[in-house]
Amino acid sequence: MEEPRGSGRSPSLSPGPGLNLILIGEREAGKSAVGNAILGSKAFDEVGVRTRVSVRQESVVRGRRVLVVDTPGWEWFNLSGSRASSDHVRKEIVASMKLCHPGAHALLLVVPLSFSFSGRERCVVEEHVELFGPQAWSHTMILFTVKNAKQLLSSSLQDEVEDNAELVKVVEKCGGRYHALYSHASSREDLVTKLLAKIQEMVSANGEVLLSEEVLRLASEREEEEKRREEQEMNQREEKMKREREAHRMKEMEERVDSEDDEEEEMPER
Repeated sequence: MEEPRGSGRSPSLSPGPGLNLILIGEREAGKSAVGNAILGSKAFDEVGVRTRVSVRQESVVRGRRVLVVDTPGWEWFNLSGSRASSDHVRKEIVASMKLCHPGAHALLLVVPLSFSFSGRERCVVEEHVELFGPQAWSHTMILFTVKNAKQLLSSSLQDEVEDNAELVKVVEKCGGRYHALYSHASSREDLVTKLLAKIQEMVSANGEVLLSEEVLRLASEREEEEKRREEQEMNQREEKMKREREAHRMKEMEERVDSEDDEEEEMPER
């Protein structure tokens, strides 16, 4: 895999317009902790508090306004055949766009580095990133949370990524962009500075174009289409049940008539 963009020497974060960032990921991935690290304060709840609705916080970071939206997380492990997130969670994730008008500069896909990332997890990630539309990948960066720095004592972050074929596929969809934040690191401020610089590099590569609130219109259209499909499927099921009931009723009538005919034939003549 090629060296990821921004993985070498990061450019310095230049002052300029603010950055609007949306955090997405599984439950307990560490999204709220990431938001706190970026903003440099306890802006979001962390351990043991489940994020149920999208929440917006902002601060001045390195002389620049940074707005962060934390979103509810999805489930990795769900019942077979069911979605990894409820309709409520999906709507809240998309509704995060309302909290960062006129749009988002970046989607930060938060993934615990220690997590076993399989094909199932890759599909779930793709499903949720694409809630923001097909253009979302060009605005997405993977942000690994590393709880135990010892995990990288014998290997580099790049080695850890390249050892997982499914993870590589997602990284490639993101244009090779990824970064890592450590739970306990004396250099966390430097890591945040490098992260913001990488985001700025991505924004510049996108021609300063934002992931816009057009996402909300597309989500509304998708929701209406799903509703129409569900109504159509329900009508088809009801029509099928109606036909089956009618067929059952006709069969009962035929059996009753046949039974009456048999009884008449068996009656003795007087």
